[in-house]
Parts: sequence; C-alpha cells; structure tokens
Amino acid sequence: MAVAKDKLKRLIKMADLLCASFTMEEACGVLGREMARLFPAGAFYRHRAVRDLLEAEARWGDAPGEAVFTPEECHALRRNRPHLVAGTTKGLPCRHTEGETDGRASLCVPMTVHGEFLGLLHIRFDLPPGASVRSIDAAEQLALVAAQQVRLAMKNVQLREELSGLSTRDPLTGLVNRRYLEATLERELKKAGRQGLSVGVVFIDIDHLGHINQTHGIEEGEQIIRDLGTFLGGNIRDEDIACRWGADEFVLIFPGSGLDAARRRAENLREMLKDQEQKEGHQHLRRVTLSIGVAASPQHGETAGDILQSVRGAVKRAKQEGRDRVCTAG
Repeated sequence: MAVAKDKLKRLIKMADLLCASFTMEEACGVLGREMARLFPAGAFYRHRAVRDLLEAEARWGDAPGEAVFTPEECHALRRNRPHLVAGTTKGLPCRHTEGETDGRASLCVPMTVHGEFLGLLHIRFDLPPGASVRSIDAAEQLALVAAQQVRLAMKNVQLREELSGLSTRDPLTGLVNRRYLEATLERELKKAGRQGLSVGVVFIDIDHLGHINQTHGIEEGEQIIRDLGTFLGGNIRDEDIACRWGADEFVLIFPGSGLDAARRRAENLREMLKDQEQKEGHQHLRRVTLSIGVAASPQHGETAGDILQSVRGAVKRAKQEGRDRVCTAG
C-alpha cells in the first residue's frame, strides 16, 4: 500500500506540472522526467497529421526502438484501445517495439480526446519471473491512470498553444507577429550575450508593393505577402524565427549567426526567391524583388531596439542604392 500511495503522489505531482506547462515542448520535458519515476522506460509519440506519422516527443529510460512510425505498426492504434504485451503469455508485440527484448511488459495507449487523435503513450514496466496475473493487472491499471492524466494534460496544452498562437501569429502568413518577435529578440540577445555568441537580424522590405497593389489589385498583393511568408518560413532552420513585421516587411532572427553568416544567408534567400516563379503555385512572386538589411549583435547593439534601428537603416540604404540588394548596417 505504501508503494501505491507513493506512486499516486507522483502521478498527482506530474499532473500538476503538466497543467502548468505553457507549450508542448515544456510538457514533454515534464513527461520525460516524471514518468521515469513511475515506469522504467517508455515514450510519448505525437501524431503528425500532415504525414500521418507518430513521432517521439518524450522518451525516458531504455527508450523504445522506433522514433517515427506509422499508425498501422501499432496494435493499439489499429483497434483504438490499449494494447498490453506481457512476455509470451499475453499480447502480440507491435512492429514499432520489435527491438524490445529485455523481458519487460509494455502497454500502448492511444491518446484520443473528444474524437481528436493526439498521439500514443507507450509504457514499459518490469515483469519479474513468474509474475502473477494480479501483479500484471496492477501495473497495467497504474499505466492506464497515468495515460489518462497525460491525455487530458496534453490536450489542455495543445489548446493553450492554439489560443496563444491567435495572439502571436500573423493571420495572413502564419508567421509570428511583431509583438512576439520583439520579446523573443530581446531574450535571444540576452542569451547570446551570456554565451558569448552573436545574433543575426535580417530586415526585408518588398520593393514596390504599393505599385503592385494599384496595378494588379489588393488580392495580388496579399497573395505575394502570403507566398513570401511561406517561402521564408520554409527556408530557415528550426532555431531561426521568421516574422511578418509590417504590411510589406519581414524580419528574420538567426541565433548564433554573426554578421557575415547572416549576410550570406540573406543573399541566398534573395537569389532563391528568383527561382520561385518557376514553381507551381508561386507565380505571384515573379513580380517581387527585395531590399534587405542585415545587422548582428553585439556590434550593432545589445538590445532589440538598437539592433532593429540599425537593420532598418540598412534597408533604407538598400532602397536608396537601387533596391533588390542586401546592405549591412554601418
């Protein structure tokens, strides 16, 4: 009974920490840490609807073999119900667990809330030699209770992320908005300062967008902005940040990049844009050229305000020198 009470306390603590998480990344960090105190190994797989794949977001202990797999490779997902494997006496192993050969039992639990499929929780627990049916059932029940806590908490975090995104995302491009970028840039500059690193900042202005709107219509201008946002968001690293700053302005943050590296990347983006008109669905960009400014910390400032002032000055100079070019801050 003492063991059961101890595990119950840990479950309650985990649920509290999950409920206090603001992002899925933070929640997965809590999950990996706290579940390791309840079960020797396991993983939470998040469902990626676009590709219909399960991808490991949190892992602990001797984590299961597959980091990415399809729903068809899991018996729990095929039947939409928990699937228990206890040695050779109970359950058929899933294909995504074929590397598990240490004799532990395992339980796969679909994470579905109000008909929405969030992912899969895979929990492994010790199976002593000659374990009784009662002891297996007790371990399974604990795993199911944990899964229920995780399922509800992850849905809450997802809703919180979606609500937060409504206030931090530009509705036309899906990129982060100016308010979010200013706060994020300030944090990245402080972090880089502590680590002795640079942060590259690129400011992009669409040339002659007003003329395009007058000549071809507002709808054409909006499509150009939308396509450019997609292009920029799809050609940066995971750690970079792309923002729609104003009506025809975008900002990119490159953590860890100095001035020369940021300028090279800006030049590459400007040249790559010229190839977009050949791609299906991006013909609107054939009318677009970009004036781009580049700055970096600490040489152009150590605060967001100073860096942005410097990089906007570089954009102004790019326009004065003829547009369709990259200029660095002085």
